[in-house]
Order: sequence, then structure tokens, then C-alpha cells
Amino acid sequence: MDYITSWFYKAKDYIRDYNSKVAFVTTNSICQGEQVVLIWPHLLSEQIEIDFAYQSFKWTNNAKGNAGVTVIIVGLRNVSNKPKYLFKENLRKLAKNINPYLLDSANVIVTGRSKPLSKFPKISFGSMANDGGHLLLNEKEKRILDSQNPNSIKYIKQFSGGAEYVRGIKKYCLWIEDDDLKEAYKIKPIQERIDKVEIHRLNSKRKATQVLAETPHQFGEIRHQNTDSIIIPATSSERREYIPIGFLNEDTIISNSAMAIYHAQPWLFAVVTSRMHMVWVRSVGGKLKTDYRYSAKLCYNTFPFPDITTKQKENLNLYVFAILDERAKHPGKTMAQLYNPDTMPKGLKQAHQKLDEAVEKCYRLQPFKNDTERLEYLFKLYEEMTKKDTLFAKQKKSRKRKK
Repeated sequence: MDYITSWFYKAKDYIRDYNSKVAFVTTNSICQGEQVVLIWPHLLSEQIEIDFAYQSFKWTNNAKGNAGVTVIIVGLRNVSNKPKYLFKENLRKLAKNINPYLLDSANVIVTGRSKPLSKFPKISFGSMANDGGHLLLNEKEKRILDSQNPNSIKYIKQFSGGAEYVRGIKKYCLWIEDDDLKEAYKIKPIQERIDKVEIHRLNSKRKATQVLAETPHQFGEIRHQNTDSIIIPATSSERREYIPIGFLNEDTIISNSAMAIYHAQPWLFAVVTSRMHMVWVRSVGGKLKTDYRYSAKLCYNTFPFPDITTKQKENLNLYVFAILDERAKHPGKTMAQLYNPDTMPKGLKQAHQKLDEAVEKCYRLQPFKNDTERLEYLFKLYEEMTKKDTLFAKQKKSRKRKK
């Protein structure tokens, strides 16, 4: 937790039962991601509540070499019927309640889940090589291996992590099934690489890695499935309006530096790349330094999305294809360039905006005015869905007992 949280904790005890209030200027990370779960249940109670809050803003000063930081201002007080106010830039809003995410909503805290709250397929990290780099190939190594050993091409697949996908870096890997090992081992450069993997794993201090030396031709952790997949980089620049998310075929192995969704349908791509999902990620997903950090447990599995019809899914598919078509019009640009707010092509931006509107209509027909309104709606839906989910789990447990 950020050091400032200790001051909040001390201040909460200091003002309790007195006609006193307290407020701090603090980095906004204490109201995002895992820190909310760690600290706020210890701050808010039947006695203490948030009095007012200034939502995130850049704070700079006149110091030489000053680096602006994103901060918030949060005030605490003893529970009262007096007004509560949220401030955003030059606007002041009366709030019924201010929750730990600094929204006008109930004190709901988003906790990580092992399974999706909505009807989404499972998400996981990609596959981890644990190979000392010997199963991985750059473009030059792949070209040499292929030209000198034409039979090797069947054992090579494209390999992509978050950084490779966003920056357009081409990487490859050896992907050898057990049934193909005997033939693959006849190719000397592949044999040498496999032998080096075995040595690397045997020399590890971890017993689990030593066991993997028995299968040196394969990745240490295999999660790849021979289906279309969605790749979501684990980290992304805070400047981007959208995380550059990709739709890949079965010939690309996703690394463990990115999240992977297999058996993926285009409509799901529409949901996770939408503005609704992005504002959720910014709020509950936390940060790595200043970059967005995408978490399966906190971002994907907690995201509230309503049940939609087949017709609605087919409609979302059309907007996905429009985005992919716009990307294809710029083959020379990387995802980093396409999603840089300063260089994002006008057509791609418009395609995303149309998709955003289509996804938001899955929630309600009335347009959302701003991101704050989107988040407040999502938190209310999250609260409703988690209550239903808890009730369903209790009923299921009760039925099992009766049996």
C-alpha cells in the first residue's frame, strides 16, 4: 500500500467521535485496484464516511524538473446527514454517497474473482516458456532455420506477448507436439535447442522446473488452444483511450506477458475493447507506475455486462469487423502508433466510437453523458449482479446439502 494510507488510518482514529474532519492530497492509486480492497474496509465504517472528494487531476509545481503526478483530495468525517460533494475540475456535484472509488454510489468494493461475473469465457495468462530463451526465435533466427532446414517450418509458430503485439515485434517459437518429437529431433539446430532447454531446467534451483526437464521440447506452462483468441496486453500506456486488444488465429502462441481468451467470439472482442470496459479497467484495475495494469481477477472477471441476445451479438460483430478493417488500412503502423492519441487514424477512432455506442445500448438506450456516469451505472449493476451471484451460490449449496 502507498505510505499515505497509514496517515488516513491514523487520522480516522484521531477524528472518531469528535466534531472534526480530516483531508489529504494523495496519489490516486489508493482509490484504484487492489489498494481499495486492502485499505478502505479499515477506513469506512458505521462511524466514518467520506465527506468530500476531488477526483483525479494533474498536480504540478514550480520545482525544477518537476514531474506532474495524478492526485486526488479525500476528506473523512464522522457519519452525518450534512451534504457530501464530489469535485471534478471546476464542477461541484452533490452526492448521496461517495464510495472508495470516489463515485456517487454505494460503498461497494470490487474484489477479485476466479470466474467471470458475466457470461464470458475463461481468461488466463498465455503460455510460459521457462526455457532460457532456447525455444524462442527472432525473425533472423527463424529465417535461417527455415532456409537451412525446410522441414522445420511445421514446428515453428508465431509468438506474441503484450509488448510484441503492441510494438509490432515479430517473434517465433518452437512448438513441438509429443508425437512429432522424434522427427523434430532429427533436425540438428532444433535438437541443440532442446538439449539446451533440458540443461537450463536441470540447473534450476526450483524442483518444479527440474521436473520440466523431462519434456524440454515443450513450454513449461501450456495454455494455448487451437482456436481463435483475444490477446490483451497486461500493461498499457495511460495516454491511450483504448488498450490495443488483438484478435488472433490458432497459429499464434500468446506468451504469459499477456492475457488470453480462447474460443473467442467477435462480440466479446467488442465488449473488452469498448469504452465501458476501459473506464472499468481504469477505475478497478490499478496501475503499474502510471500504466494501466490489466488483471483477470479484477478487470475481466468482475466486469458487469448484461445478458444479450444472439441478434445483439451479431450486431456487435459488425462493429468489430469495421475496427479490424480500419486497422488493416494501415499495414505499416504498429498498434502503438494506431492507438497513440496523437497519431490515431480518424477512421479507426470513428469505428471505435460507433462500437462504443453499440455496446452502451446493451446496457440502456439513453446515452451516457460522461465516464463518471458510466462508472456509476457499472457499479450499481455490479452490486446487483454480485448479490444475485451470492444468492445463487447459497441456493446451490443448500440443494447439495439436501441431496
